[in-house]
Amino acid sequence: MVTKSNPFVGADAFKAFGDFKVSGFNMEALVAYHRKNLDAFSKANQLAVKGMQVLAERQSVILKNVVDGAGKATEAFFSAKSPEDKVRHQTAFAKDGVMGAMADAQQIAGVMASTAQETADVLNARLVESFDEVKQIFQSNGHAH
Repeated sequence: MVTKSNPFVGADAFKAFGDFKVSGFNMEALVAYHRKNLDAFSKANQLAVKGMQVLAERQSVILKNVVDGAGKATEAFFSAKSPEDKVRHQTAFAKDGVMGAMADAQQIAGVMASTAQETADVLNARLVESFDEVKQIFQSNGHAH
């Protein structure tokens, strides 16, 4: 049995379109243009996934620290001898918790902001580059003046 591969699937999905010939139009340039678009989207997606992995790892560490801290606070609370010591431990735990939560939130916001900036930079660079390419495609075909 003879099996044919789908020309629209795989590493060179645009090859089939490059074989099309249209009089007065540079199909290869158009295919290259779209290939670069897909490459930029792929790179931006990889950066976003990497950022989400860093974020998930950081959240895992935060959760472990919260659980460990709660265990230590509970132990300190129940081992306190006087009501004043219990209040001191609770106050210290609350303060440390708030300060830690603020630091963690800043770290998470930083990861999210840098990931968004990196992906936006890739897509913006491609967008700017594509304007010149589109202009060249149409100028070479005699359509832009």
